[in-house]
Amino acid sequence: MSKKNLPFIFLGTLVAILLFIFGVRYGQQVEKVNKAVSAFANISPSPTPIPTVIPLAFSDYSHVGCNISFLLSNDLEKTSESSASALFSTRDKKLGVALSCEKKNFVKGKDETSVTINKTLRTYEMHTNDTASYRFYHPNTGMVVTVTIAKQYLPLIQKSLLLIY
Repeated sequence: MSKKNLPFIFLGTLVAILLFIFGVRYGQQVEKVNKAVSAFANISPSPTPIPTVIPLAFSDYSHVGCNISFLLSNDLEKTSESSASALFSTRDKKLGVALSCEKKNFVKGKDETSVTINKTLRTYEMHTNDTASYRFYHPNTGMVVTVTIAKQYLPLIQKSLLLIY
């Protein structure tokens, strides 16, 4: 071996050692990333919360002063009641059903239309965006009964509204 080649061999050895050190450091970085990805991939998703569902139930409500009865959903709460009115609200205090009766002459309003609900009860109906109002004359008591209903309870009240004789 000649002395001319000795510096090249020395530099080649140094470059090889340097490449070995860089390779080891790069391998350590790759191992850290692999451990982080592996740990993240092993995390199981948390269970999604299931909302508590209140079973739907109905109860019969009769108002003695107005002499009418109808079914009510269990998500309505009686807010107030008197001999001539009753008010039922949802749990978030929105109107569910309002009932009132009074002795007065029955006059059809200009915005009201004549309809028959529950196959026998002839009423006058008026709609707003989120409620419907029904007015009718109760022949037994001589009172004008007004029932205002939120749209979501409308089919239930329409099918179950009865006059008490």
